[in-house]
Amino acid sequence: MATKPPPLAAIAAKNHKNGVANPLAQMRKDLGRDFCRTASEKNPLVAGPLKRTDCSPVSDGAAALVLAAGDVAASRAIAFRAAIQVNDYLPMSKRDILAFEGCRLAWSKAFAQAGAKLDDLSLVETHDCFTIAELIEYEAMGLVPSGQGARAILDGLTEMGGRLPVNPSGGLKAKGHPIGATGVSMHVLAAMQLDGSAGDFQVKDAELAGLFNMGGSAVANYVSILERVK
Repeated sequence: MATKPPPLAAIAAKNHKNGVANPLAQMRKDLGRDFCRTASEKNPLVAGPLKRTDCSPVSDGAAALVLAAGDVAASRAIAFRAAIQVNDYLPMSKRDILAFEGCRLAWSKAFAQAGAKLDDLSLVETHDCFTIAELIEYEAMGLVPSGQGARAILDGLTEMGGRLPVNPSGGLKAKGHPIGATGVSMHVLAAMQLDGSAGDFQVKDAELAGLFNMGGSAVANYVSILERVK
């Protein structure tokens, strides 16, 4: 009987596969789960158990948004239903680094501000600086209970066509992580989903998108919820 791959390798493979369909992604190659799960000369351990395929590239890149008042916004306008920022303690000794409590609180506040819940989202773009971060973020956003992040990827919940596609763009892992431009680029790619211009990586009938971006080790936490209004 075939065994399931390690969850981190499954996340890496998912995001690389998604990135193939995104013409703006910097890494457009479907590496497959076997490559991502196996340490090798081309996929060495970085800090065990994380391998190169578990780590996003620090990239060059740029992104831009045009912000306008609702009464003057052009056609295909995307609006913020929520925009929340939460800071957590900087020293890791003051918090549970596996809990991402700032992320969890930011999602909770964003859903309250938007008058929405997780099941209302069509997709999420999240900060997968490392595959383990995406796994913990599944729990923090409420997709699965604490300690069950692996189930989200191994059961296909976050795949394209799953209950909640996560990083249909390929995420930071495949589209690239240009640091200062990362958060804006996530909003651009989510807006493309909502206005139907995402092409081959389009989530069908996307109506509401959630985004999570962070700075440091989940110290600064940002959640946006976007919708199309025109």
